[in-house]
Amino acid sequence: MIGKQVARPFLQAIRRAHADAPAKYTGQTPTSFVQDGWASADGWASARLPFNVRNRYAFAVKAVLFLASGIWAPFLVVEYQLRKANQ
Repeated sequence: MIGKQVARPFLQAIRRAHADAPAKYTGQTPTSFVQDGWASADGWASARLPFNVRNRYAFAVKAVLFLASGIWAPFLVVEYQLRKANQ
């Protein structure tokens, strides 16, 4: 009895939480342009990204700096700790 009282509202809440897709699906044909619906505003696939990717060279530099900082951060921390220990 208690299990039903707990499980039923929980399951109903889960069922109500799921909504239909915001974009209507239309089938793709072999010659049609790929339409993602929500992902491509103004015809640009990158329109909803939080950074600019239209200049590929600037984007490449930013991506390399971002990824390199994550790779080199542990090495810099260890070097700092070793120098601090030797003082």
